Amino acid sequence: MTTRPASARRRRLVVVGSGVAGLMGAIRAADPARGEGADVVLLTKARLADSNSMLAQGGFAAVLPEGQCAPGDSTANHAADTVAAGAGHGNRRAIEAMCAAAAGAVEALVSRGVGFDRDADGRLALGLEAAHSFPRILHAGGDASGAGISLALITALRRLEAEGRVQVFEGAVVTEILLEAGEAVGVAYTLAGGAAAPHSSGRISADAVLLATGGAGQLYAQTTNPAVATGDGVALAYRAGAVLRDLEFYQFHPTALQTRDADGRLRSQLVSEAVRGEGAVIRDAAGRRFVGDYHPLGELAPRDAVSRALALHARAGGGQAFLDATGLEELHGQGFLARRFPSLDAITGAAGFDWRREPLPIGPAAHYWMGGVATDLDGATSVPGLYAAGEAACTGVHGANRLASNSLLEGAVFAARAVEHALARVGGAWQGPSPAGEHAVLSPEAEDPGTPGDLLDGAAGRARLAAAMEADAGVLRDREGLNRLRATLGSWASDEPETANLLTLGRLLAAAAAARGESLGSHFRLDAPQRSAERLSAAASIDVVRAPAIAGRTS
Repeated sequence: MTTRPASARRRRLVVVGSGVAGLMGAIRAADPARGEGADVVLLTKARLADSNSMLAQGGFAAVLPEGQCAPGDSTANHAADTVAAGAGHGNRRAIEAMCAAAAGAVEALVSRGVGFDRDADGRLALGLEAAHSFPRILHAGGDASGAGISLALITALRRLEAEGRVQVFEGAVVTEILLEAGEAVGVAYTLAGGAAAPHSSGRISADAVLLATGGAGQLYAQTTNPAVATGDGVALAYRAGAVLRDLEFYQFHPTALQTRDADGRLRSQLVSEAVRGEGAVIRDAAGRRFVGDYHPLGELAPRDAVSRALALHARAGGGQAFLDATGLEELHGQGFLARRFPSLDAITGAAGFDWRREPLPIGPAAHYWMGGVATDLDGATSVPGLYAAGEAACTGVHGANRLASNSLLEGAVFAARAVEHALARVGGAWQGPSPAGEHAVLSPEAEDPGTPGDLLDGAAGRARLAAAMEADAGVLRDREGLNRLRATLGSWASDEPETANLLTLGRLLAAAAAARGESLGSHFRLDAPQRSAERLSAAASIDVVRAPAIAGRTS
């Protein structure tokens, strides 16, 4: 099936993905307030509600206008905290743009039906999370912020769909970015099942394509991400020739509840940063608080530092780590945990724990990829007509380690910017950083597939890949492990699309991690634990560049 733009007057935007970035992008483009609006098609490979955004327990970081924000806070403070958490590696212009737009993004979400939590006086309630210098985190439903925001946006999108302003294809797997003379002109897709559209595959032509497919947590054995997080958008962009950036920086959330499935496999479930913000502490097997031995801010240090503390302490014989929230009800009043964290209260209870009386076994789990498709401040990639927003993008705001609760904010802000730019675009050059000069560039051979001889099939094959990544490209890395990983991944292949995407991304991540021979933010090298000032400057990035196969327009 091939569809075409209705007219030159109504531009067509294809959005791939249904997290906060994808939903906001589609809604913004189709908004009747834009006059005729755009012709919008949104494709998502599962259901609209299957996304990382939906599972986010943390909130939405924003400095509200004077009188509504914490005394003394400012967008400059928010930007400074973001830079610091990112180990100075972030793009300051992008960070300042995001923080300045945060209050407006909150207004936009409220106008779309998002019900943020409020205090007894009816004011928007503000929480504190690690590495933030002031309370500035808005939540929805206590610890169900992602669900609260996502469900409201899905309702708004369905309303636009009913009005004929948006087409939604659920169960649609995008297999290719269609190119004409190096420009993105649409997508090819197949249907994974169901009745989302009348045909099993097709092409959709477009004036612009917005990738908002989320992260790739399924690269790792322990992850807080859902099964759909297989990095599809980043892999699609790579095959289309887009520049990728900062792939070595993968954030591991330090407090993932660890339990065993019936078959004995370890399972991780996110325990929000906000629990530590309310006063919970981390202890080792002997009951001792130890994170302060590794970072002066202790449990409220940036996530990379806390995850590293857990990994190094375990390596030194500290054993299992535990999150101790048993003192919070005495501190905040009886019933506080169920009231403030209703989702977590249910999760911990279902896992057999009473966290009011016993600590929770925790460990680091892959949570968020700071790297992705390199974009400029308008979400434009190095491929004309191709945009990216949310976790699939590397806007530069997260640097080497994301500040808590900046992800939903980034998705909302840059999806809006991308849509405005895409629908007003009349040619013009990419305004992003050049993949040359101060940037170390990995050639197309960075993927280094070698001579594949071992086919990864099914769940067992995916598990082998995730275990290899966990072992040699996890919280702690070194040259020997990364070289071993590159050789291993180079000997594997897969004919399953999602696994093939993960394998490609695993090779690229390993290559980027091997190329950065220093420790920086979430990228920690045991063989080079200190930052090497002479190797790369504070602004340096390692880019992956691949020339695309140019095809004529077929739709």
